[in-house]
Amino acid sequence: MSSTEFIYFDLGNVILNFDHAIAFGNVATLAGVTPEKVEQVLFDQGLQERYETGLIDCTQFHQEFCSLTESKPLPAEFFTAISDIFTMNGAMIPVLSQLKTRGFPLGILSNTCDAHWRFVFDRYSVLQSFFDPLVLSYQEKAMKPDSKIYLAAIERAGVEPSRIFFTDDRPENVDGAIKAGIDAVLFTDVPNLVTELRSRGVGINW
Repeated sequence: MSSTEFIYFDLGNVILNFDHAIAFGNVATLAGVTPEKVEQVLFDQGLQERYETGLIDCTQFHQEFCSLTESKPLPAEFFTAISDIFTMNGAMIPVLSQLKTRGFPLGILSNTCDAHWRFVFDRYSVLQSFFDPLVLSYQEKAMKPDSKIYLAAIERAGVEPSRIFFTDDRPENVDGAIKAGIDAVLFTDVPNLVTELRSRGVGINW
């Protein structure tokens, strides 16, 4: 019998692969600046982090980017440019399908922003069909590895933290989950994930 009653997944580079460099190039073309400038504004100056933490909304994010780059990309084109960076990790589909068939409740626990989430939720039906709850940093006003987001995830799961399994591709986020009492492991690839689940009595064919 499995000790796991609830399973959370990180989104980026677990369920969906992504590449920020694509966004830098896309936005640079729109704004008439270099990709390096886009990266500097979004990450070195902390704009993306404030957006993912929900400290600023879409309008403020766009306005600040325009001010910092002295550019005026149209909002709809801008948000598509920063968001069209994701591809499905196809190897995850059979794992998720089997977990769902076996009755395991599945959730998303992710650092993400409003624009990225809306984009992927509309594009990838698996996110609509497989996961509830959705614990997202921009909604919770906290980013992993802040303890606040893990406590929210535990409350939403409705089970003891030791009964929650979580996987994430960033070691600091795994460590934060473990400190909150969650059974968390680093995601490296799907075969290793299957091994970890099997060791907890969660049978997956692979």
